Amino acid sequence: YPLAITLIMLVVLALTYVFYNKKDCQTYISKLVALQEYYYPNNAELESKVVQLDDTSIFEYTKNNETPNFTPATSIEETEQPATNVDFEKMYSQTFGIKKDENKETSVASLTKIMTTIVAIENIKDYNEKVTITKEMFEDIAWDVSVAGFKINDIVTYNDLLYGAILPSGADAVNALAISVSNSYEDFVKLMNKKVNELKLKHTHFSTVTGLYDENNYSSAYDIAQILKYALKNKKFKEVFESKKYTFTTGKTVKSTIEHYNSRIGSKNISYITGAKTGYINASGYCLATTARINNVDYMLITLNADNTKTAPHIEDAIEAYEYYSKNYGNKIIVDKDDTIVTLKTKSAKEKKISIKANTVVEKYLKNDFDKSKIKYNYNGVKKVSYFTKKGTKLGTVEIVYNDSVLKNFDLIYSQPLTFSLLSFLWNNLFLILFLLFILFILFRIVQLSYKKRKRRNKRRRQLR
Repeated sequence: YPLAITLIMLVVLALTYVFYNKKDCQTYISKLVALQEYYYPNNAELESKVVQLDDTSIFEYTKNNETPNFTPATSIEETEQPATNVDFEKMYSQTFGIKKDENKETSVASLTKIMTTIVAIENIKDYNEKVTITKEMFEDIAWDVSVAGFKINDIVTYNDLLYGAILPSGADAVNALAISVSNSYEDFVKLMNKKVNELKLKHTHFSTVTGLYDENNYSSAYDIAQILKYALKNKKFKEVFESKKYTFTTGKTVKSTIEHYNSRIGSKNISYITGAKTGYINASGYCLATTARINNVDYMLITLNADNTKTAPHIEDAIEAYEYYSKNYGNKIIVDKDDTIVTLKTKSAKEKKISIKANTVVEKYLKNDFDKSKIKYNYNGVKKVSYFTKKGTKLGTVEIVYNDSVLKNFDLIYSQPLTFSLLSFLWNNLFLILFLLFILFILFRIVQLSYKKRKRRNKRRRQLR
């Protein structure tokens, strides 16, 4: 009788615990937690698509067993970008790079105008506001400097000046922006260097708004890449930078200078280049900042100091780099939805083991000879999961390894359901159950003995009466 009561109490206790925790065991599927994710709220099928982003790495490649003849200061980056609902803060996150003398401080010519333009944009309230072109805006412009073609007393808009600064690389346009926004070149240059400090650039300082030679006006390939990535987060700048041509309110139409340089080398196909800013002075050689989209991969390329004895070496460098990577690299699926990441033992469940699947697609930019069968998962974490393991619990970490190189590190998060097994629960907690039985038995015996003692005491009292 005491043992039966004890077993009933224990079963009630166990069932109470089970059903109390049942609310945390809903139907979810385990997944890898990516470093960053893009979501498509307008498309249910793509809501969980993960775009993988990497840390920067130095990468050298060879072509026909020779190193490509890049210019002395080069930085190329590969980025990934969803087609819709883009978060501009994430759009140009650095993921892959080749670099050569990327921190070398040098004159950057008209690439300076990238900073001039983004600083102006951030200080303009109305892009359609009228601006009058004055004589002051032409004071430092020599006869051989690139201009947008504005004339003194022209009445234009800020939009005209922004497009005039980037597409034809107009010194008159950036001068007009500086004077109109800050009333003086000096004050505007202060804003540019303030932005340099905000971006924590170590190899950049500006002393002009145009990029004309001054020993205190310099940057590096790496820093220009950071400036351009920052600027492209701004919707207006991106619109201007990616335009091929624009018609001013004065009626004049201007085109991107990259088209002019490309015509010098036979007008090669550069339709994949989505945006460009060129630059040239004797001290800097040919400079180029471009973005491109090939096979659904977005690239950014910065080249400085290209040989000024050639026709358009910066364009040829860009074509060589883009063609090589587009032909030899691409986004590869390194983790697919149904890939089993790890198999774990279970407790308090009918299932003896559980296979934790990715339930997501992880992509990485790799060479075309990528062999997915060589992917390995190194798991470091718990060896068993219980029916009572709550969803969202971190099970451990996973390294995705390919050819002895770690491609990615992830936290493995649990959220997959198990079926409760009372027998398994009792077996897994056998020692605890025996201990509880012992305690309950002791308590029962204490109560029983106390009851008998009280009963004998009462019997004596009745006999004494």
